[in-house]
Amino acid sequence: MIRASLAAAVPSAPRTTSSVLLLSLGLLFALPHSQASPVQGNPAQMPQSLLESRLPAVVLGLPAQITLNRSEAVSGEALPSAALVLARSGDTGQEIADSYDVPLSALSPSQPGTLPWGAVIRVSLQGAAQPAEGRLPPGAKVYTARSGDTLAGVAYRQGLSVTELLSANLSRQTLDKLAVGERLFVPSQPGLMVRIKPGETVQGLVESYRADAPQVALANGIGLPNELGVGDYLLLPGVLATGFQRELLARRERQQEAARLVGVQRQYERYQAYVQQVQDSRLRRQYALQAQYDRFLAYQNSPARQKLIARYEAQARYDAAQQTQQAQARAQAKVLAGVPRGVGSVRSASAASEGGGLSWPLRSYRITSRFGEADIEFHRQYFHGGVDLAAPYGTPIYAAAAGTITQSGPGDYGNNVYTDTGDALIIYGHMSRTAVSVGQTVTRGEVLGYVGCSGMCTGPHLHFEVRLNGSAVDPLGLLP
Repeated sequence: MIRASLAAAVPSAPRTTSSVLLLSLGLLFALPHSQASPVQGNPAQMPQSLLESRLPAVVLGLPAQITLNRSEAVSGEALPSAALVLARSGDTGQEIADSYDVPLSALSPSQPGTLPWGAVIRVSLQGAAQPAEGRLPPGAKVYTARSGDTLAGVAYRQGLSVTELLSANLSRQTLDKLAVGERLFVPSQPGLMVRIKPGETVQGLVESYRADAPQVALANGIGLPNELGVGDYLLLPGVLATGFQRELLARRERQQEAARLVGVQRQYERYQAYVQQVQDSRLRRQYALQAQYDRFLAYQNSPARQKLIARYEAQARYDAAQQTQQAQARAQAKVLAGVPRGVGSVRSASAASEGGGLSWPLRSYRITSRFGEADIEFHRQYFHGGVDLAAPYGTPIYAAAAGTITQSGPGDYGNNVYTDTGDALIIYGHMSRTAVSVGQTVTRGEVLGYVGCSGMCTGPHLHFEVRLNGSAVDPLGLLP
C-alpha cells in the first residue's frame, strides 16, 4: 500500500477542472469547478502558473462548507455566500452558472458567451439549496460530538490518529473547537475521504492522488468505477491529509498569537487609561488649588475684608482704651484701700482686708476666664467685665465687702446678687440660688448664695465683677 502525504499528492492528469479562487475565512483557495473545458496534454507541458493554481485544491483537501459546488456540501452546513472563479480558455458564463446551479444573473460580470482567459468571475451563492447527503464507504460511520469531546479524544477512542481522523473530515476549520452535535466521519481504515464533485470520476481521483486502485475498490466495496456518483464519498487508503493538519496547526498558532497580541493591546490600553486617570486627578488638584488661590486674591481687596479690617482696628482701639481705664481703676483702688496689698497672696474669704479692701468670694476656686479675655465665642461678641471663678455646684458664695443688696434673683447674669458698698457696685452672677433679699444689709464674709450655672453659662462658676463709677474694672487688682 502506498501511504503518501496529501501535501505531496499532486494530480497527474487533471482534465475536467478549471481553476477557482474562493475567499472564505481569511484563506485563498484554488478550487475546481465543473462544466469547464477539458485540458489535454501532460501536466509537465502545462504552463507553470496554471499548474500551481491547481495544486492547492489537492494539497489542502478543501473543507466541505467552503466548496463551490452544491453537491460538495455536507448536509446541515451552509454554502459560502460567494465564490471567485478564474476562467480558462473556452469557458462561458452560462457553463459556470450551470456548474453552480445558479442563474446567469448571479455572475458578475454576467456574460453568457465565451469569457477571456484569466477573467475573474464572482458567483453569488446566496439562496442556493443545501444538497442531500452522499453515500459513505462501507464500514464508515458518523460520530456525533458530545459535551467535553475533543478531536484528539474522539480519534483515540476510535483507534485513529488525529491526522487519520482529519483525513476523513476535510471540513474541519480548527483543531480545538468541537461543538456539541457536530458530526465527524469515522472511516473503516485510515485514508483520505473525499466527496466526488461534478466532472470528477473515481478513476480520475485515484490517479490524481496516486492511490492503489485495488485497495480503493476494496475499501469502497465497488467493482466498477461508475458505481459511485457525484456527491458520494470515496475513501483513498494510504493517502493522509498531513498538509491539511499542518495548515490547521499553523492556523492555531496564528490564532494564539493574535489572541496574545490582543491581550497585550488590552493590557496596554488599561495602562494608558490608568496613566490618563492619574494625570486627570493631578490636574483636578492643581485646578482646585488655583481656584482657591484665585479666591484668596479676590478676597484681598474685597469689601468684606476691608470691613473686617476696620472691625479689628476698632476692637484694638477699644482694647487700648480698656487697658487705660483698668490702669486708672487700679490706681483708684489702691487709694481706696489705703494700704499696699501683697501681690499673689490669698486670704480667707471671711477675713477682712486692712483698710477696707475686698475679700475673695470663694474659699476654693479656679480662675477660668480673666477680665477682658475673649476665650469663648460669647466673650468675643461681648466684653467680659469680670473674672470667672470655677467651683463645684452648690459651693457657698461670700460677700467680698459689706454693703446693701440692690438686686437678688434673675438678672443679666442668671441668678445674680448686686451689692452697693458706697464706693463700688459688686456683681455675683450665675448662682444656683440666692440667700439674700433686696434691701438687706450684709457684712464681709456673709453667705450671699451658691455656685450654679444659670443664664449664659458653660459650667458651674461665679462671675465676679466690680464697677467703679459705673465702669467695670479688673477685680484681680482689688483682691488681696
